[in-house]
Amino acid sequence: MAETKIKLPRSSYEELCKIIKAYGRLDKPGSLDQVNALAGVGKTTVSANNSFLTSIGLIKGGKAKAATAPGKKLAHALEHDISQDIEAGWRAVVEGNEFLRKMALALKIRKTMEESTFVSHIAYSAGETKSTFAKTGARAVIDVLRCSGFIREEDGRLSSREIPDRSDTDTDSVVVSQTRHGESTTTKAPQPATAPVSGNVAINIDIRIDAKPDDIPALGRSLKAMLKDLESQDDDGSRNA
Repeated sequence: MAETKIKLPRSSYEELCKIIKAYGRLDKPGSLDQVNALAGVGKTTVSANNSFLTSIGLIKGGKAKAATAPGKKLAHALEHDISQDIEAGWRAVVEGNEFLRKMALALKIRKTMEESTFVSHIAYSAGETKSTFAKTGARAVIDVLRCSGFIREEDGRLSSREIPDRSDTDTDSVVVSQTRHGESTTTKAPQPATAPVSGNVAINIDIRIDAKPDDIPALGRSLKAMLKDLESQDDDGSRNA
């Protein structure tokens, strides 16, 4: 049985982005003519994609439509080509849409698929008839999933991509930035000890140090001295408590 039905895009991912950016430029709901003038893709193309953009929560309205708050945010990221914000914007779209979530999950369950097979699966799941438009729309959906970071392509095959929660990244460590000949590299040092304070509260200290190569040997001694000083302050605090 087919999955939850949705009207797929009728254009490539690139044209879809042009339409999203056009809606993002509007200060108030606009007509097809206004959006077409800003997107430059043709009025019928804008109209054919409005159903998909509405269903995924990027635009809203009746005859005159406007970008939603998430649509504005994504449009702004696309306008300035900020890859991190583009990924975050599409990721929010996928997470908020049942059909797109199911397509990402389908690939995760199968582990890997050829693009042509996934195209057919998306078109079938959307309840679309077998047509060139359906294939184009399915490929646009794959590009959306790819840009959201949920899937990746490797050796001509698509696979699910696990993305760690940014809140789980290790920030409680000493980071030493070394600059040499104008190039910057970042190295994470071992995580420093947590300095306990009264009230059963712990403070995690994140220190970022910009240093020249010649300064690196002395950093270890400086960091040890700093930690020793923190420990001695804690001991004084315990004695005075």
